[in-house]
Amino acid sequence: MKKIQITLTVEEGKEIISLGMLNHPALKDSIENGKILFKGGTTVSRITEKLLGLPLRISGRISPRGTVASMHTIDHPHSIIYHKGEWRNVDDHIVSETLKFGTNDLIICSANAFDYYGNAAIMAGSAGGGLIGQSISAWHTEGAQIIIPIGLEKMIPGNLNHIIKKSKRRGKSISWGMSVGLMLLNGEIFTEIEAIKTLAHVDCFPIGAGGLGGAQGSCTLEIHCPNEGEYEKILDILKTVKSNDIQVSGETDSLVECEAICDNCKKHIGCGYKSQLL
Repeated sequence: MKKIQITLTVEEGKEIISLGMLNHPALKDSIENGKILFKGGTTVSRITEKLLGLPLRISGRISPRGTVASMHTIDHPHSIIYHKGEWRNVDDHIVSETLKFGTNDLIICSANAFDYYGNAAIMAGSAGGGLIGQSISAWHTEGAQIIIPIGLEKMIPGNLNHIIKKSKRRGKSISWGMSVGLMLLNGEIFTEIEAIKTLAHVDCFPIGAGGLGGAQGSCTLEIHCPNEGEYEKILDILKTVKSNDIQVSGETDSLVECEAICDNCKKHIGCGYKSQLL
């Protein structure tokens, strides 16, 4: 048996996850037999960029300044549906579109946190989580499979079922960026570990996390390869990922973060920048 140890930065982890997702049996099946909803975010944007050559518009994000939005209002899709070789923007009618989803269909949406128990949650900075918040009930009731591609750096201690009862969008005295609530998301958690296991017949597990000098949020993994073929297969993929200068995925203008006061301020509450307390 050959063994590999590797440290993946956050963006390298997203690259591995996107490569693994393209090899996921559920994605392949839905490409042939169903519809796929890609809900925007930097991880999912990396997947659509590889599959369709289409980076998605990024709305909310976490930066050193906190939970912030995009500076610019642009006409570019945040969420799309892919069906029979074509994609279409569903930002304005995602609720009605996902009500049509069934057992042959797939929803790919990342999250802001997941826990040991397999729960995941999305931060909601707009009232009720906006149209995404309104559509999530259909995601869970109509039979579509949900996959949550998410980096290991987003695993948090505690139980999100308990945390969500205490953390609310309203009622915070001040927030670095927009105040957020949490929306639970149930589905298949797909981290760097699952991605690597999808890309080769190997065992993979974490042995450390974090770092410095650009490795903040990184994960250090150990990979056990049963034979030379699988060792060479995964090693080639890892070498390629580590040799590239991987940047954040997303429509370029949407990656510029907000500064108070901007158009998005009217949708958000609690922001210390907006109130000029920060």
